[in-house]
Amino acid sequence: MTFLVQCVISPSLSLLLLSSFFLATLSLSPAGGLFIRNTDQEYTAFRLAIFLHNTSPNASEAPFNLVPHVDNIETANSFAVTNAFCSQYSRGVFAIFGLYDKRSVHTLTSFCGALHISLITPSFPTEGESQFVLQLRPSIRGALLSLLDHYDWNRFVFLYDTDRGYSILQAIMEKAGQIGWQVSAICVENFNDASYRQLLEDLDRRQEKTFVIDLEAERLNNMLEQVVSVGKHVKGYHYIMANLGFKDINLERFMHGGANVTGFQLVDFSNPMVIKLMQRWNKLDQREYPGSDAPPKYTSALTYDGVMVMAEAFRNLRRQKVDISRRGNAGDCLANPAAPWSQGIDMERTLKQVRLQGLTGNVQFDHYGRRVNYTMDVFELKSNGPRRIGYWNDADKLVLTQDQTLLPNETSGMENRTVIVTTIMPLVRNPLLRN
Repeated sequence: MTFLVQCVISPSLSLLLLSSFFLATLSLSPAGGLFIRNTDQEYTAFRLAIFLHNTSPNASEAPFNLVPHVDNIETANSFAVTNAFCSQYSRGVFAIFGLYDKRSVHTLTSFCGALHISLITPSFPTEGESQFVLQLRPSIRGALLSLLDHYDWNRFVFLYDTDRGYSILQAIMEKAGQIGWQVSAICVENFNDASYRQLLEDLDRRQEKTFVIDLEAERLNNMLEQVVSVGKHVKGYHYIMANLGFKDINLERFMHGGANVTGFQLVDFSNPMVIKLMQRWNKLDQREYPGSDAPPKYTSALTYDGVMVMAEAFRNLRRQKVDISRRGNAGDCLANPAAPWSQGIDMERTLKQVRLQGLTGNVQFDHYGRRVNYTMDVFELKSNGPRRIGYWNDADKLVLTQDQTLLPNETSGMENRTVIVTTIMPLVRNPLLRN
């Protein structure tokens, strides 16, 4: 299904008229949006971010409105993915905010590279170097390896799917080869509920009590339900979630079961900026804004930040009196040879130079378009909820600031203790291992 989003999405007629007035008097910057299945909440965050930008009273300096052109794509159909990108290209967008999965990532990034149209994405980081792709989602590789070092695990099970590629699996297996970890790596992407239960029972017979779980949200929730159903959420088990949205996961049964659970939390809900956004979020009509009945997931927060990155880049270009235009370059995206946008490199460079404070903390990119200078808090989950006990960053690694009893050799005996790691900093890059 393909559809065009209104320039401003407003909950009331008065706001719509106000926004229409802005559109008539201010400069317009076309921005693309590509959304895949099961991203309703991310789309709501996208709409809200554009609405707040276009109606901001602080937009007096180099004022302009973002005009979104949005397509939904069915990633299983490569023709549909191509058609959606070409639709964006023909509308003359300056940059595209978009989500992808493993079936569509190659097509989208290839088009961006060929036509010099930048893609700003909250999806999983690509494993290669894609020049015109900005990765909003930080890599968790450095934080995960630091945590495993802290716990001094030498034997554990690594459960994964391939929806985000193999970068975490590759990092763990290389580290295992270096220091002698005994890792049982099991791909569970084709498992059903019965398969999960059978696997957990088999692993229990092998006395496997420590797990690293690298699964996308929907599959992760399904598996955790089966962990509870077979009673493996109790004292003596320890699970590390290789996921940036610990608070997005329903762990209520684990809180009272006694198992240790570790995860990563990117969004700090005590941050004043997040609190202010939540005040607007909670007022949204759930019928018009799907997903607004729950707090924004980390991917939705990244979506909001992605709109801010585009807006800041467009603002910087206007401030510098750079005339960005797609006139004469909004034709056939399938032309042979390809005719890249002549100002695409300037736009990409400006996007990568953006640095701002967003819902996910400091938003900053390196030369390759990857997030740098990000930090994560460390939480411990008690029966009454999570408690912050420290932080992780690339310079200091895991730093405990409150509960110094959390020692590597004590993890198997901790009761009702769940560690959440919130990460936001640059990761050391190894040319053989992509973040």
